[in-house]
Amino acid sequence: MLKWFSKALTSMRHAPRPMVTNGLLRRTRFDYRREVGDCLDASVVTGPVQWIQRALPEARLTVMRYGRGGKVDEIADHGALSLIARPNEFYGDLALWSGTVLSYCIAGNAYWLKARNGLGRPGELWYVPHWTMKPCGPEDGSTLLSHYLYSPGSGIEPMKIDPADVVHFRHGLDPRDPRLGISPLDGAIREIFMDLESSNFVASLLRNMGVPGVVISPKAGGMVAADDVEATKAWFKQAFGGDRRGGPLVMGAPTDVSPYGFNPQQMNMSEARDVAEERVCASLGIPAAVVGFGAGLQSTKVGATMKEMAKLAWHNGVLPIGRVFADELDRSLIPDFGPVSGRLKMVWDTSEVLALADDEDKETERWNKRVQGGWVMVAEAREAAGLEVDDSHKIYLRPISVVEVPAGAPPRDGQIDQEPKERGEKAVAPLQARLAGAGFLRLVFAQEEPRAKAFEKRLKAFFKDLGKAARQAALPILQEENPAGKAHEEKSDELLVARILDALGIGAHWTTFRRLFEAHYLEVAKEVPQAAELAGISGSLPDPVARSVAAAGGRRAGLIDLSAQSKAALFDAIAEGRSEGEGATQLAARIAGHVEGGPWTTPEMRARVIARTETKYAQNISTIERGRAAGVERFIIFDGRLGPGRSLPSHIARNGGIVTAAEAMQMAAEEHPNGTLSFSPYFGDDQDEE
Repeated sequence: MLKWFSKALTSMRHAPRPMVTNGLLRRTRFDYRREVGDCLDASVVTGPVQWIQRALPEARLTVMRYGRGGKVDEIADHGALSLIARPNEFYGDLALWSGTVLSYCIAGNAYWLKARNGLGRPGELWYVPHWTMKPCGPEDGSTLLSHYLYSPGSGIEPMKIDPADVVHFRHGLDPRDPRLGISPLDGAIREIFMDLESSNFVASLLRNMGVPGVVISPKAGGMVAADDVEATKAWFKQAFGGDRRGGPLVMGAPTDVSPYGFNPQQMNMSEARDVAEERVCASLGIPAAVVGFGAGLQSTKVGATMKEMAKLAWHNGVLPIGRVFADELDRSLIPDFGPVSGRLKMVWDTSEVLALADDEDKETERWNKRVQGGWVMVAEAREAAGLEVDDSHKIYLRPISVVEVPAGAPPRDGQIDQEPKERGEKAVAPLQARLAGAGFLRLVFAQEEPRAKAFEKRLKAFFKDLGKAARQAALPILQEENPAGKAHEEKSDELLVARILDALGIGAHWTTFRRLFEAHYLEVAKEVPQAAELAGISGSLPDPVARSVAAAGGRRAGLIDLSAQSKAALFDAIAEGRSEGEGATQLAARIAGHVEGGPWTTPEMRARVIARTETKYAQNISTIERGRAAGVERFIIFDGRLGPGRSLPSHIARNGGIVTAAEAMQMAAEEHPNGTLSFSPYFGDDQDEE
């Protein structure tokens, strides 16, 4: 098969001239094409063509480079764009595109000539009328196109033009001559002729038959001399013409004066002209309404709005023409400016086209849903929007609480495990309950980061103030003790640290610290009413629940032994200061830094870790306490959401399990910092209980 196809290609021949030469339409010997001419004086054609001429420049022509890995860049300064913007010294890109659209729509062929500079690159572009160019091939048909024959007229000899110096925009391919495009108006020639003839007919009637207003004739068929006829005619026009119209008429002999006119209904050609408007606009893909034709305006009365019509005109008319133009420029102009890395493609940026603004918004919404749904990458959405793409964008955004159900999964992913007691394992929540819990957690997760950041800010300020207070308390004591000059004595360090802690008043600072925790826990508990209602429990925060959550915050503050951490920081600072030979002022400053950071190196890191850990714990305690107040005694475990390699296997294994409120409390208390453990209320049947 392949061998036969190769042989066929080597023997391919192209007809040197059109196979159909008479140009007559079927079932008639009248040459409508010749009578219609170039259509430049046919309003039924120039109306929609001019609309396209005005519309196309609303879009912006640009060059995009498609590199490896899906990277897309816009080359705003590409040489082809600069040349099109200023094609020559006599007109700009708007005139260039206007002429191109005219020839393309009327003839199906539009031409640019390239005038090359000394470097062999196009230095100028010139629009040439379609009737001045003719694509030609060799007589033996060995190749489709060998040259263009340019006939500018005015006695100038036709010139052969290399195809490389011509940009030829074709409307498809004319099967009668594949070197040419086919005119989109070819099928509407009769209708265009009808419109022209209708216009001429009405104009002729008005010009030749609409003048007589009255007929004056002698009574009883009397004969009147020619001189008297002319005299009467002149007198009547003078007496009753202009401003004298409507005056009394008195004749000196029996005379008939009869009104005369032409019936306006005989000049009504609207139906024939409507057909022409509809066919021409349909051929160009433009609804007649946007042009202003009567036929199109009638259709707007049945529900179609002008806004929808304009959008349809862009989608069916302007954009397809623009794509043809861009595709031909990819082939005929961009290569003249040298190779570049990646694939170049001309595109029309329609982001500023008013008629398509809704489409841009809807397309953005569609891509947002695809990204948020997690089934396309961020990189794909950015590429579709024409934005730059790199490896950091090759990610999926998927809700961390979504339950994955592999194809062919065992029953435990879709229903309760029927053998938990025999294996000594916890029951697994049904898939439906886990999905409901995931919806509850999505709202909780959305509140987690902003609440943690707010708590982090307050903690950072507290630790800064604690370090400042430690420096102020230590400085007079250090100046009195002068520890830098003493030999290291463990007993003297103990006494020194004790004196500084006493002067610092660590107890008062701890009270402030505990109140920060209690307030934060209470804020977290108050922030989940919407999530609570989604889970099937009351959105209000009962006073007992509020007190219990606040108390939990106070207990968690006590786990952070502020006194012990400050004491350890003082010992470390004094030891380091002695080794460096620091004086009292330097040593006091060192103490401030150590007390601020505590077990961490900086107060920022200390505040961040505590804020994240305690916010997660506060959300879990709030969920459990709210659930218990509503009569919920079991909770679904959500954990291991970072996946294999980042979450512990034991945490992944317990995901989806069901535990009692007491067990959930214990698990939450034992969770390590930066953990992902979460709970949601579970309303199940008694068969799930142990």
